[in-house]
Amino acid sequence: MKVEQLHGPKVKPFQVSELEYLLQDDSPDLFFSFGLEKRGQVTVTCAPARLDIMGGIADYCGANVFEMTLNRTAIAACQAREDRNLCAVTLGVGSQLKPNFHLSLNDFYTDGTFKTYSQIREFFNKEPTTAWAGYILGAFYVLLKEGKIDQFPHGATIVINSNIPMGGGMASSAAVEVATLTAINQLYNLELEMIEIARLAQIVENRIVGAPCGIMDQVTSVAGTSTKIVSILCQPDKILEFVSCPSNVSFVGIYTTVRRSTGSTAYIDTRTGAFMGLTILKAAFASDTDTNLLGLGEDQRTRNISEALADNYLCNLSIQEFHEQCEDLLPEQMHGEEFLNTYGETVDPVTQVEPDKSYVVKDRVKHHIYENARVRQFITAIKSADNDPDHTPDYLREAGTLMYESNASYRDLAGLGAPEVDGLVNIARKIGRQGGIYGAKITGGGGGGTVALLCHGNVESSLTQILAAYKLAWGIDAELIRGNAAGAFEFGHILWELTELEPPTHF
Repeated sequence: MKVEQLHGPKVKPFQVSELEYLLQDDSPDLFFSFGLEKRGQVTVTCAPARLDIMGGIADYCGANVFEMTLNRTAIAACQAREDRNLCAVTLGVGSQLKPNFHLSLNDFYTDGTFKTYSQIREFFNKEPTTAWAGYILGAFYVLLKEGKIDQFPHGATIVINSNIPMGGGMASSAAVEVATLTAINQLYNLELEMIEIARLAQIVENRIVGAPCGIMDQVTSVAGTSTKIVSILCQPDKILEFVSCPSNVSFVGIYTTVRRSTGSTAYIDTRTGAFMGLTILKAAFASDTDTNLLGLGEDQRTRNISEALADNYLCNLSIQEFHEQCEDLLPEQMHGEEFLNTYGETVDPVTQVEPDKSYVVKDRVKHHIYENARVRQFITAIKSADNDPDHTPDYLREAGTLMYESNASYRDLAGLGAPEVDGLVNIARKIGRQGGIYGAKITGGGGGGTVALLCHGNVESSLTQILAAYKLAWGIDAELIRGNAAGAFEFGHILWELTELEPPTHF
């Protein structure tokens, strides 16, 4: 097979080069009845992993988050088909998953009526070995359902090749979703803007896959850059600024190899508890009776709390407002049935209060409000370290303290810590500033995954020590992941022309 590049960057991620080699080698993993055709054009897009420096799960409560791309990528290679089939192929998944899956565009309808989100989610999840296809082919349904295209004129085959560890806390699913939607956008000339792609990718994960994630992963993967850190206000998805990393400062990820998932019970319960708290506060400050009982009447402070929560973002409350007016209104725990009988469902569209469960409420709310405040202080410290090199260590010390506080809050208030993560963070803390390690924390949805480190100067020896000590303590080989990659829009796309070679002539 001859592969000619018609468009796109000459310097390519390893996953792109690997796919190119497989194409040239006529790999049976790619060329079969529901795979690629040995002719025509292939559009290749790329989306990176992310390192959650600060903010994490507070994104779904409207927090400011601080995110960086990592040098791990997912690529999507998309080719038009002549029929109405949608085909997904994933490389390197091992024997536990079926490596390909296909459906017809007609499967999105029943007797000419468009299926619901719940029906499509059930369709993709009915077979565990092919549920991964929902992240990819579910994007076609979302584009139709959300009115981004009236109908697809033809089907497509999409090949996914990723080196982002699944369950590694680096947003592997968001990278696949963003790479897929960016490829579809190019193939069908949809002219979607980058934030629109992030929103659609989140819908794929929330409504098709059923994972109640926030939007920071998708925004970082599509809009992140290879040179700066992105500050996002998740109300719902506003990019505030791109921040330079101070000279001689680096952020490094260490994958603990303890897998985590935004679909886990702990993550869902934490999110549900936070929205239960939001609902309780909104009811309290909307009720004349409740506010009078509090002795607040209709004063300006009461109106401010009501206004702050009007858009359903807990993180619009300051720490002072929470302490003075809100904290005492929240129960430590609340049974689901009691909540439903008193308040009904929460405003969260992707979680439901289960009547037979007991939920932690006050601590969950507290984590999100405090985390939002920490993020803003952290960003200020990092920018100050860049602008005032003479006092860089002082600002990094402040930033590192905030990271350790965040890690403790994940564990103690959000309920999403992990012993192995805490162990690695403690190792980093013991090495400390004398070894160039200023801060460390759990990332993303917590419960395992990746630890983010704030480093200054040459830290190679310190990183080696951290990995060795972690191995000694837990018997686990952690993985160092660093460096930045271009976001999906910064990368753009590659266009290949496939031509089948003539067989050799024998005399």
